[in-house]
This record gives sequence, C-alpha cells and structure tokens, in this order.
Amino acid sequence: MKKRFITKLLAMCLVGAMILAACNNGGTDTAPAADSGVAADTEVGEGTDVEANDEADDEADTDAGNDNGQEAPAATGEQIELRFTWWGGDERARRTEEVIDLFMAENPDIRIVGEPRPGDAYWDVLAVQLEGGGAPDIMQFGGNYPDYIMFLLPLQGFIGNELQIGSEAQFDQQVLETGTLDGNLYGISLGTNVLSLAYNRTMLEEAGAPMPSDNMTWDEFIEYGRVLRDLLPDNVFPFVDNSVNQANYISYFMLQRGEPIWTAELESHVTVEGTYAWINLWEDMREEGLIPDIDTTASFQEVSPDTSALVHGRAAIGLIWSNQLGAYQDSMTDELGLMQLPTGDQDALAIQVSQYLSINATTEHPEAAARFINFFVTNSEAGAILGTDRGIPSSPTVRAEIAPQANEIDAILYEYLSVAAARAVPQGPNLPNDAEFVDTLRIIGQSVAFGQMTRAEGAQDIYDLVYRLMTR
Repeated sequence: MKKRFITKLLAMCLVGAMILAACNNGGTDTAPAADSGVAADTEVGEGTDVEANDEADDEADTDAGNDNGQEAPAATGEQIELRFTWWGGDERARRTEEVIDLFMAENPDIRIVGEPRPGDAYWDVLAVQLEGGGAPDIMQFGGNYPDYIMFLLPLQGFIGNELQIGSEAQFDQQVLETGTLDGNLYGISLGTNVLSLAYNRTMLEEAGAPMPSDNMTWDEFIEYGRVLRDLLPDNVFPFVDNSVNQANYISYFMLQRGEPIWTAELESHVTVEGTYAWINLWEDMREEGLIPDIDTTASFQEVSPDTSALVHGRAAIGLIWSNQLGAYQDSMTDELGLMQLPTGDQDALAIQVSQYLSINATTEHPEAAARFINFFVTNSEAGAILGTDRGIPSSPTVRAEIAPQANEIDAILYEYLSVAAARAVPQGPNLPNDAEFVDTLRIIGQSVAFGQMTRAEGAQDIYDLVYRLMTR
C-alpha cells in the first residue's frame, strides 16, 4: 500500500473520535442493531497534522497495548472460568477466539469459554438462559440492551480500575453515553458503524449498467432500479427486499419524514400515513420487479451472508451494516462496493454503536469479567486481530494500531464513513421491547406481501405495534 494512502488513512482514524463526539445523543429512533448493529461508526478528516499522527502512533507502540501508559490491574492469582457469548459467523468466531487465547496467555489465572451463536438463534437462546439463571458471564448486546438491564451489572465502578476507558485519550467518551441508562453504564462499545447499501460491482459491470451514485433521492433510487431491471439477467433483481427484515431501515425512512419512531424524550411521532408510505414503497417495487417476489424473499432471511439474496446472486443491491462488508465480501467472488441510502426530506443516517459487551449481574467474578472486556476493547494486539469486524474501534490507541494495516475492505469502509459523516445525525434510543418490534414487523410485512392483509391493514398494524410497545 502506498505510503501516502496509509498516512491519509491513519489521519482519518485518529480524527474519528472528534466526529463521533460531535454526534450528541438525541432523538433519532433506531431499532435493534442487526450487527448492530452495529450498530455504528466514525471516522474521517482532512488536513490532519501528519507529525501529530506519527507521535500518537509512537505512543501506541510504547504503551504496547496498554492504555496510554497506565498499567492493567494485576492478576488475581485465583484460577477462575468465565463464559462469553456473542453472535456472528465463522470469521468473527475465529477472530474472537484468537483474542481469547491472547488474553488467557497474558492472564493464566482466567479461562474464557467462548459460546458463539448465529444471529438468528442468539436472542432466543440468551432469553432462555437469562430467565433460567444460566446465562454467560459476558454477553454481547446491540442497541436493545435497555430491555435486559435487569440482568446486567452496572460497570461505572470499574472505570479507572479494571476498565481503563475513563478519558478521551483512552476511549471515545460519547460511546460510553450510549451504553448508559439512568446514570448506570451497562454496555462497553465494541465499535461504531452505519447502515449502508452494498452493491455487486462485478455484476453491474458485466451487465453494462452504470455504477450507483451517492445521495440519490428515493425517486432517483427507484428509477435507477428500473435501469438495472432491464439490464440484469432473468431472475436477478435490482434490490434485495429489505422492506421488513431490517427494522432500522423503516426507522431511517420515518425519521426522514420527520416521524421518528422513538425519541430521547420517550415519544413516538409515527403516523399511519408514514407506515402506509413505507409499505407502498416496497409493494410498488415488488409489482415492478425491482425486488424479488415474496416466495423468493421468504427463502432469504437476510440475517447473515449465508442467508442473503445479495450473496447468492439474486439481487444487485442490499442493505447491510458497514462493519459487515468484510464478511459479505469473504462470502463472494464478485467485488462489492458501498453506497449511501436514499435521501429524504431530512437527514436520518446515524453513526451508531454496533454492539456492546455487558456483564451478567449474577457473575461470581465481576472484576475478572471487566478485565477481559478492557483487554478486548483497548489492547492494541487484540484490536489488530479483531479489525473492523464489529465496527470502527472506540479506542484511539487501537485505531492507530490497525490503520496502517488496513486492507482493501477497511479502506472502502473508512472512505464510506467519511462521506456518511457529512449527513450523520445523533444516535437515538431503541424502541422499548424492540426485539418484539423486529419479529412482528416481519410478520406484518410478509402478511401484506402474501396478500393475507391489505396494505392499509398492514400500515395500521405497524402503527398500532409501535404505540403498544412504547407503553409496555
């Protein structure tokens, strides 16, 4: 990689915290991060002083993975075992297990037992474990962590001790705010990311289609889909049907209309007209052949690359979280690119925390669990292993470490986030009981698409669902 590109990329990384800090927590509604969801991320900057970046990099090397020269807490001497669960595919599991091994080599008194699960099974299993008292000590959550705080241990007491994340030099402080509820810190950010549209560059080139442009309006986006429809092979559609399999998309659409589903003031501004517009948008595209028929859609869950119509070559453009780009690209031989979501009347794209690590309130070893989380999010060697799989790291030291090693996918990611940051809005809270929102939204959407209810009935059901969940 050319030195000039590396220097620019490093500059973008080190300035990223400033972008995130500018996004104060506000009234954007977001449903639970799918990888997120991911959910969400930072990064960019032009004109950054190169010498300052070199000095920061030298400090990172001197600290050898510790936080700005502060020593990590001493080992307890007691041989203990901690269970750690997360969702994701095989590549995430490989990276995570490698970091676990690295931690155990440096902390021989602590054994970490990993319990990875695919995303479609994760929440059901975790719910049973939590209710039965058998949940792991360390758990990965999305933006839906507030629904689980009765099971979570407040973490603010560990800051300055086991958790070396108390200053901007150590960790982006704004992301700590997103993991805080009623004055208690429950989740430590694993990275930040943003919703994006991945497109199959190879497929479009072979079809002789123009590449997509950023900042298209919804009308321009649909017209672009019509162009693709006429050029793509039979049974290959312009867009993945993301009408209801990613709740953050409808949240984004409603916020564009000035109708956030859920705000920091604990209010909803959703209207039946808004939910009807959403359903009409997608059902009209289905009738035009811009998205798959419902039978094809139902065969792709869109919860991972393996279940994606994009990866299987049945669609050219699909919604993903930016940190998922590497996993999707690894599952394909065709080359992928990233484009922004269609624009509306208002900016609505939030740079958000992708996932959090939390500690089970019933763990017998809270200090050891906090030590592991600290290692996971602040150790430079661990950060280099994890890369951007869970989003852009929130530790400046880790960002400085991984930037010079950026591969082609990470370079695309940084560039995309630099563009997205220009129209980013503050990350907002999740709708209460949002796991139920996600599940029920899919049922409603499929019922409409299969003709089991009218569009108007589906719109009313989505509206009723929002207001029912917000009062529970």
